[in-house]
Amino acid sequence: MTFLRGTALTTAATLGYADTADLGPTAGNGFYKRWPDDLAVLQDVGITDVRITLDWARLQPKPGALDPDWGERFEQMLQAARAIDLRTWVTLHDGSIPRWLDNEGGIDDVEALSTWWPRWVEAAADRYGDHADGWVPFSTIPPTALGSPWADTWGILGGGGAPVVASLELDEAVADIEQVRDRCHRLGVSVSAVPDDLHTEPAGLAAERWGQSLRDAAAAAGDLPSVVTGFETGATDPEAAGRLVEQLVDALDDAIDDGITVEVCFVEPAIAGPDTSVGLLDQDRAATPIVGAYLRS
Repeated sequence: MTFLRGTALTTAATLGYADTADLGPTAGNGFYKRWPDDLAVLQDVGITDVRITLDWARLQPKPGALDPDWGERFEQMLQAARAIDLRTWVTLHDGSIPRWLDNEGGIDDVEALSTWWPRWVEAAADRYGDHADGWVPFSTIPPTALGSPWADTWGILGGGGAPVVASLELDEAVADIEQVRDRCHRLGVSVSAVPDDLHTEPAGLAAERWGQSLRDAAAAAGDLPSVVTGFETGATDPEAAGRLVEQLVDALDDAIDDGITVEVCFVEPAIAGPDTSVGLLDQDRAATPIVGAYLRS
């Protein structure tokens, strides 16, 4: 048994943050114009799953209804991915929020998040639910969302046909899983790599560390299958990035051999941007050493 190979199309790397976002504006990688070809290239190199973020700031530049133009664009992206047999996992927050929400307290304000987040989830579910093979509502659940906001998320999405993933930082998963275990279909873990590990630790030690943390999280999650919701090397050197991904694959293979169910792993970014680490594809859409390390048998 092995795991499916996925990649994440995050807002920061693909479109860049909009001027309607709290972190915007920033540059993207051209995905806005090239997305049909970009999706085809990812499928061609062997990617099976994509995690696509619906950019809240673009889709709701003001509280209320979805922006019609962006609403249509994102629907086309999801439809195009599924048309070429890429499974689509939909994310609703991966870093930025609308500026209007930031003005009301932002993602770290429980009252603001509890007020506006469920309305956003409902709007996204109504428009895009038929195009989702899975939901990863938060790329990593912030502490303010572990209570009522996550319960609302589960209440809105949990009865649908697509699995809902509770994504936690790998090192915090054991402590936090109690709050979401009964309100998700999958345990998600976001793995942070440190490129300096390649120079300060013996080869393979990072893999052992990640693997043990994954086993601990899976044990705390009980019968829930696992999903690696995000792994970004943080490296700017392609060869170093490839070595880190190789260690991740070793860690996941060993965990699976020990009986841990890992359904899919999302390595990010799919395509490098001007301000990101190395992606599976560089800005010219050429494969990087990550591809060989990640897609090996």
